[in-house]
Amino acid sequence: MARLTRRSLLAGTAAGAVFAALPARAQGNIPVTDPAVQLRPLPQLGARRKTSLDGTWRYILDFYNTAKRGPNRRRMFWQNFRPAPTGPLVEYDWTESPAIELPTDWNSHAAELQWYNGPIWFRRTFAHDPIPGKRYHLAFEGANYHSAVWVNTEAVGEHEGGFTPFSVDVTDLLRAGENEVTVCVDSRHHAGAVPTDYTDWQNYGGITRSVWLVELEESRIEDWFVRLEGRELVAEVWLAGPERAGQAVTLTLGGQRLSGRTDGDGYLRLARRNRLPLWSPERPMLHGMRIDALGQTVEDRIGLRTIATRGREVLFNAAPVFLRGISLHEEPIGPVGTRRMTEADARRLLGEAKDLGCNFVRLAHYPHGETMLRVADELGLIVWAEIPVYWEHIQYDNPTTLALARKTMDAMVRRDRNRCAIGMWSVANETPITDARNAFLRALIADTRALDKTRLMTAALNKNVDVGGVQEGESVFKVTDPLGDDLDLLAINQYEAWYSSRTPDQIAEVSYTTDYDKPLMFSEFGADALAGHMGPREHLWTEGYQAWLYEENIKLIERTPGCVGLSPWVLKDFRSPRRWHGKFQQYWNRKGLISETGQRKQAFGVLRDYYLRKAAEG
Repeated sequence: MARLTRRSLLAGTAAGAVFAALPARAQGNIPVTDPAVQLRPLPQLGARRKTSLDGTWRYILDFYNTAKRGPNRRRMFWQNFRPAPTGPLVEYDWTESPAIELPTDWNSHAAELQWYNGPIWFRRTFAHDPIPGKRYHLAFEGANYHSAVWVNTEAVGEHEGGFTPFSVDVTDLLRAGENEVTVCVDSRHHAGAVPTDYTDWQNYGGITRSVWLVELEESRIEDWFVRLEGRELVAEVWLAGPERAGQAVTLTLGGQRLSGRTDGDGYLRLARRNRLPLWSPERPMLHGMRIDALGQTVEDRIGLRTIATRGREVLFNAAPVFLRGISLHEEPIGPVGTRRMTEADARRLLGEAKDLGCNFVRLAHYPHGETMLRVADELGLIVWAEIPVYWEHIQYDNPTTLALARKTMDAMVRRDRNRCAIGMWSVANETPITDARNAFLRALIADTRALDKTRLMTAALNKNVDVGGVQEGESVFKVTDPLGDDLDLLAINQYEAWYSSRTPDQIAEVSYTTDYDKPLMFSEFGADALAGHMGPREHLWTEGYQAWLYEENIKLIERTPGCVGLSPWVLKDFRSPRRWHGKFQQYWNRKGLISETGQRKQAFGVLRDYYLRKAAEG
């Protein structure tokens, strides 16, 4: 059987790291991958030649994590033992295990798994006809939370993180004919994880995004980044492999053609004055892009636009813009909560945002799938993209946690920076102000600016304590977070009249201010309402109360100096095990403007009317 070589191992690990080859393993040794072998994303997966491994997989629920507890062939799921009827004893049989259609989460697959949190093993076979000289990568778009991967019984590596892609070169492990891949996915989050084990959304476990076998050349077009810098079209291209140096590269975008040769590291920067129409929410113009090099061609669709700040304004394509937004989770409209998001699901969800009058969406609180970003490109929605550095539970003084956050941010930015819809990178949501937190987030900001200087940096900040006191009925909240020095766009989450003692009419007493000469937006506000629950608007949980709260928050936004937009919480009711009310919530966060089944609440109309008016004002 083929062994994992140092060459193939390094091809699937982070650049610059030093790894040892996986040790030889006698039958029955503990099946744990080398912890150093952390799988990395394959750049520009969407543009690659690839074969889908989606479809029917078998699974085994391993409640006690027994397969990794010791050398016992009875539970070595990655080996797929098939003993004779007379023995030896094996306590599993993949052919008799239940089937699941991937990608999906297991929570929505079966009622008994709705709240399951732990490890489940997945396996499938696939046919392979290798072409000499080609390299083959096994690529996962996302699996929550920790994944360990075996190919033809050989351990190939691990990945931590529920929302970012990962891959590994498996060329030397594949054989002509039938092959098998086994994946152990453990949905549990440890205390130092990103996010931690305490969130306000369903921890959907499983292989939740597509799986691919990707065909690559030994020397290849590895990555690209195409964007506007001012009025200049700039393209960076990276080639990989032994023939990467001194290669002719041609990039064609719309009617513009740029050419050059790579340096000794396979890198090329091209630039010229842009003459193509710009992308905007009103006119989401995408241009066909083609890169030719090494006798290969890759293609994509690219939009061109600029976003910047000027004092307390956000400038989009050099003109002030008001961000008419909404926040949303990666959860389709439907009666059963699930993480699986098809293109049709994404179009329906983002279509509701367009019908609401949005030009902007906040994709909270983690990197959404690439499908969501590409649909946003097409529909004309500016995107706030975020990683799950979430709440006070993050271990800001833990170097391992920081490394995980940096890895997550890096993977998101590299995957999505060619998506013109993205206008902001967010490093956090509702984090406490401490020295450790400040250093943690500043490291993420510095990393991101090094990768991409063309977007705004932001974070959803906590509302400060009341610093103004009560003067003639006013309560003044001043944005003083020291992270404001490092951000381009200040954003505040506040829940007046829901998680406060005020009623909606008392929001008139509230004002927000800041000494930062920077734009300010309200990244969250809202109230739970059960769709169809009517009554006096003073009553909690009613559609009327939610609509009233929106009316008063709109007035607050209109009187806040330097306020450039809002993204209320949230577009759609979503699954959350910490929402316990037996009548009104039933483990759903009910702050959506539409129900889980798509029923629009009264507040939807309130916000839509406001957005239509703001759009008409220009």
